[in-house]
Amino acid sequence: MMLNEFEILAIVFKVLMYLSVAMVIGGSLILCLISAHQVEARFIRVYIGFGAVLGLMAVSLNYLALVGSFAEQGFFGMFDSQMQGFLWDSPVGDAAYWRATGFILTLIASLLCINQMKAHRYLAYGLLGVSGSLLAFSFSVIGHSTELVFWAQALIVLHLFAIACWVGALYPLWRMCDKSEVALLMNVMHRFGQLGVGIVVLVLFSGMCLTWLLFDHLMAFVTNPYGIAMSIKLSLVLTLLLIAASHKWRLSPQLSQDASVCAKLQRSIGIEIGVVLLILMTTSTLSSVLGPVSLQ
Repeated sequence: MMLNEFEILAIVFKVLMYLSVAMVIGGSLILCLISAHQVEARFIRVYIGFGAVLGLMAVSLNYLALVGSFAEQGFFGMFDSQMQGFLWDSPVGDAAYWRATGFILTLIASLLCINQMKAHRYLAYGLLGVSGSLLAFSFSVIGHSTELVFWAQALIVLHLFAIACWVGALYPLWRMCDKSEVALLMNVMHRFGQLGVGIVVLVLFSGMCLTWLLFDHLMAFVTNPYGIAMSIKLSLVLTLLLIAASHKWRLSPQLSQDASVCAKLQRSIGIEIGVVLLILMTTSTLSSVLGPVSLQ
């Protein structure tokens, strides 16, 4: 299957958009865990704000790439006003609207967090909750789940939110292995590990339900492009779960006994981030180029 330049761009921008959503939602989770530590909290606020800016850029560029793909007029097709209006009135436009709104609210919240007044901070936390919900909701108005039963959209929101909490927390945790005190790292890893059990359960439950809705038989996983891509994604997710289990039950408990474990944990989280990037690229390809229609 040959992809044109706009389809390739759409995949790249969608990966950036996925990362941005994860930075906002996962960063907000870590901010709640370390809000009492000013230095780390300051970095997380910047991290969340950067995710919002990157997200706004990714949403805009992804939308233009889709316009260009539909217009079929080369580079200047991205600025075809008629095609822009057509897509804006479609689910593509609905998703772009909710995502842009979520990222704008996130940017406002990240700026409010700078203020020392408690009222402003509580407002910022509230805005982060609303923006994260809007970003997760945006994935339910477009894509393959809209062709399934009505409760599949709820599963998509649940799945996206849980994964974003996990993925978006990885870089801050990776950084803390090198920049933070061991006591703080131990505390955050312990609390994140406790939450991680619930996050993994939500990811597996929602993911298995969605897979069951999409596939009628097991042979579909090896007999068509969509099924093969999904098999690759599931293999990568299994790898991710094994790495996460190693963090919770092997490396994290050793932090109190040997400070050198921080370097091992950082390397392991780095590998986990690499696997996540592969999963996001596979997911972007599944949603942009392939589809359940290939199962029929």
